Amino acid sequence: MPLAPVDRIAVTTLVDNYIDSLRKDEAIARRWSAFAARRMPELRAEHGLAHQVEVTRGRTTTRALFDFGASPDALVHNLGELGLDPRGFDLIALSHGHVDHFGGLLPFLKAHRRRMRPDLVLYAGHDHFLPRWNQRGDDRVYMGRLDRDAIERWDVEVREPREPTEMADGLLLSGEVRQAEAFEPIPSNLKVERDGAVVQDDLLGEQTLIAHLRDRGLVVITSCSHRGIVGICRHAARVTGVAKVHAVIGGFHLSGLGPERVTAVMDAFRRLGVERLVPQHCTGLETLGLMLHHMPGQMVVTSVGSTFVLE
Repeated sequence: MPLAPVDRIAVTTLVDNYIDSLRKDEAIARRWSAFAARRMPELRAEHGLAHQVEVTRGRTTTRALFDFGASPDALVHNLGELGLDPRGFDLIALSHGHVDHFGGLLPFLKAHRRRMRPDLVLYAGHDHFLPRWNQRGDDRVYMGRLDRDAIERWDVEVREPREPTEMADGLLLSGEVRQAEAFEPIPSNLKVERDGAVVQDDLLGEQTLIAHLRDRGLVVITSCSHRGIVGICRHAARVTGVAKVHAVIGGFHLSGLGPERVTAVMDAFRRLGVERLVPQHCTGLETLGLMLHHMPGQMVVTSVGSTFVLE
């Protein structure tokens, strides 16, 4: 589907695994450092992810909240620490049904819903509201279940598009990523309950945000990339008709994987023409090191509170 190019994209990381309050501005990154805050920042990190995404086209700017972190506290606290007003959000979106991405949603609504726009919409996947587990051998860890009824009680409309959907002018929800790359198998340890049985989770409903930055290429904002970060980028290129991927921001789900897999991902990024790379959350420390070593001109280090400006 045609996607109108936008003039500016700004992604502020509200929740992530890492904080470096001493890190200076660099490349596309504007840091919430002690000098920006005029004191030592009190931001919180956790194993989770949440972003404010601003997309500007002409005189119109759309603000979206994409994912909500894991805990009841981090997102609400960090919004206040950064001085961001939740009343400005035009829409909210959830990538997938794991607690490290939806855990902060209901506390966020409790804290701010009454002051937000009355017609607020949550975009989600069709399978986001099922119980989920992480399994190793016979050991199974519960990954939570998001309660759709509890969301709707806050007067939030829930939409579950399966196809690519333009949520606002120039901001696309990926829809289902049905084509996976051969070297990016879906993690076998992830399970879901369907019709009373715990089965392999295909995470088909996992969503990504996509925008087309004018004269640059696509910007892909992902979450955990369970269906493969390269497959997600190629899906974005297919559905928009824009072959070049300018920037990729989010979790790549490469933690614990070997250098061969990471190298294959980096090679694919080069073929896609990626110029800016911000690996976060579940990407893994070893992978961050490899990418920083082999793609130093493209990679920008993540830190909670950073705003990544693309224009």
